[in-house]
Amino acid sequence: MRDVTVIPPLSSLGGKRFEPQAELILHDLAEPAAATLPGGREGVLLIPEMPGPLGLPDFIALVGGHDWMHNRQAAGVQPILAEADCLVLSTLHSGQALSSTTVARRAGWSLSAIQPVLVRLERAGALQTTKRGTHRINPALVPIGTVFALEAKVKDWQKAVLQGRAYRTWANNYVVLLGEVGRVAERRAAERVAEDGAGLYSASGWIVRPRTRRPSASKRLRGFEYVYAAIASSTPALRSGEQIQPVNEGLDPAVRSDLGAG
Repeated sequence: MRDVTVIPPLSSLGGKRFEPQAELILHDLAEPAAATLPGGREGVLLIPEMPGPLGLPDFIALVGGHDWMHNRQAAGVQPILAEADCLVLSTLHSGQALSSTTVARRAGWSLSAIQPVLVRLERAGALQTTKRGTHRINPALVPIGTVFALEAKVKDWQKAVLQGRAYRTWANNYVVLLGEVGRVAERRAAERVAEDGAGLYSASGWIVRPRTRRPSASKRLRGFEYVYAAIASSTPALRSGEQIQPVNEGLDPAVRSDLGAG
């Protein structure tokens, strides 16, 4: 199997969701599915039950994101989870610095409304302000890689599709891990998933392979920040495949609240 690093779920969420035993068995499909996602040869980080900007997928697979995770951790910037903050950051470039007026226009805000946000994000280390008063995003916060949401369902594939459509408002796409169903149900599931350009995977392998799509820049950045918040990304651990511990115990209380931590 290709390089798939499984990340333990967030310890501070307290207790596990109740799931039927049949769906838990389906979770064994997550690793082989993740390993064969588009770009899977670049390595995959697989995170069970990661709280996202919208919903709680059974698994999140970050494909080709090892280097991004190392750089994000090295930056020492707390996760940026607020939707408005991610919107502002997504208007910026890592190379070309932009004026506050340009940022405000791109974000659709007034200059007076965006100025305090820019100051706060600069203090957080999420952006850099030049001597001329222009702004660029911290390069470590620029997403690199693709994110897939994996949802396991024994029979209720229609619900998995609805959940997947919600997840891909911030992820690149979704994959349904399907249990043993009849031929008619499998064909209908395949047709629906194919219409979305998403993925369908069973014990027999890929029924429909997902395409890589891209959400809006702000939602993509926010999704990656949620991924970062869920992972302790020490370089040695990521490269050796050792277990990686959650970072949220050391997060700012406001960040922990956004994650749903108690």
